[in-house]
Amino acid sequence: MFEKYIQEIHEGSNVRKALTELKAMLKKPENAEAVKSEKGYSPSLFCELLDNSDAKVRKNAALVMGMLREPEFAERLVNAYCSEDILFVKSSYLEALASYDYSFCSDILLARKKELSEGNFDESELKHVSAELKQLSLMFPEAEYAKHRFHNPASPARVVLTTGKDTIPALEEAVRECGIGEEIHRISFGVAVSAKDISKLARIRIYREMLFVLNGMRSSAAAKLPADIMAGNLMELLASTHDNSDRPFRFRITSGENAGIIAEKLQALSKGRLVNAPSDYEIEFKLVPSKTGGYGVFLKLHTVKDIRFRYRADYVAASMKPVNAAMMVYLVRDYLKENAGILDPFCGVGTVLIERNRLVRAAHIYGIDIYGDAVNKARKNTAKAGGTVINFINRDYFDFRHEHLFDEIITDMPVIDRESADGFYRKFFRKSAELLKTDGIIIMFSGEKNIIKKNIRINSEFKLLREFVFNEHDGLSVYVVVRRKGGG
Repeated sequence: MFEKYIQEIHEGSNVRKALTELKAMLKKPENAEAVKSEKGYSPSLFCELLDNSDAKVRKNAALVMGMLREPEFAERLVNAYCSEDILFVKSSYLEALASYDYSFCSDILLARKKELSEGNFDESELKHVSAELKQLSLMFPEAEYAKHRFHNPASPARVVLTTGKDTIPALEEAVRECGIGEEIHRISFGVAVSAKDISKLARIRIYREMLFVLNGMRSSAAAKLPADIMAGNLMELLASTHDNSDRPFRFRITSGENAGIIAEKLQALSKGRLVNAPSDYEIEFKLVPSKTGGYGVFLKLHTVKDIRFRYRADYVAASMKPVNAAMMVYLVRDYLKENAGILDPFCGVGTVLIERNRLVRAAHIYGIDIYGDAVNKARKNTAKAGGTVINFINRDYFDFRHEHLFDEIITDMPVIDRESADGFYRKFFRKSAELLKTDGIIIMFSGEKNIIKKNIRINSEFKLLREFVFNEHDGLSVYVVVRRKGGG
């Protein structure tokens, strides 16, 4: 099966292609022994290729040697690595060497890592330097991958809490209520604030992400981003908020064009202080397009533990995001009564009820859902939330009966197809009238504005008290509806 490729390497014909084919086949580990059993195979055949004048032949030969796992290859790979003067090839020697015990050459490799970390390189070299540094970091993970622990800074840090455009005023109010920030103002995607007690700020329940401001929100052209990031306040911010900040931080870049290239350059320019680790990262750079065509850079610290919704371990596909449930409840907080009897007729995994009870304590809480899987998960989530007793029932809302009337019905309305939506909402209001006290309220999260207002208009028993726009673009709002006395 592999004889053809071995023969071509012996003859010096199509060597690069033969190595490429071998490399692809050796991705299946069991093929290594088959290659070694072929007529004409010998370890020296591949060792000689490391002296080939074609850099790509040397590169692929090294990778094949890593897959063949011949003990004598290790020393030969180290020698070739040390003598190689083409940067793009060097990381391949390291990738191959990682398959062997390379402890005998640790001093050499660590010295090279120090050289790369502290050196200055041309723009054209940064990509290859970054690839080599990344491989060295993987080979010596103990120092590189030490965990960093977050702590509050001694001086206020500038932070942005993000949310949707229509809920920014509510978030600003929540930040001011928190009482620990200063210089609070709105921006296009959230609220900016300066604060020292970041841990307390992080407990506000209605923001989506907490991002630290880099370089005063100034934007940079994509080509200048890595240099501008390193010249700015990044390392000072990391040092002021983490233990062991002298050790490298693992990062990823998750937005913006050419994020991979930017990450490679950033790692190289950081001189070993940042390690590009997109599958195992502690910090995350968010690139936000600016009106000038560049990017503003924000930093998300995954070392700041977000424990707000850790109760929500179980969910289903249609589950409302917990931050949306928290925002929904916060918007209507002035309408919530303590010690109320409340009901969620489409409770899903219980998130709305848990968030509602966290904000204002209820006396009796019922959650109903037609889907048994959702109800089972709601029970688990509620147990993890602690301090909340909710009676969950696996039943169709329209078949539900209860001997006592409720003060409040609160729910994330199901998404219904256009043809059925009008009838569904008509049935919902009729059923809710049976279960609500006079002056009881319905709080619903829905995208059916016209249907809701039509049903209220033709049903004098209900009155719309307030509509809170949640996401105007998607037509989503939170409605507060009261059941009136006598329908007058």
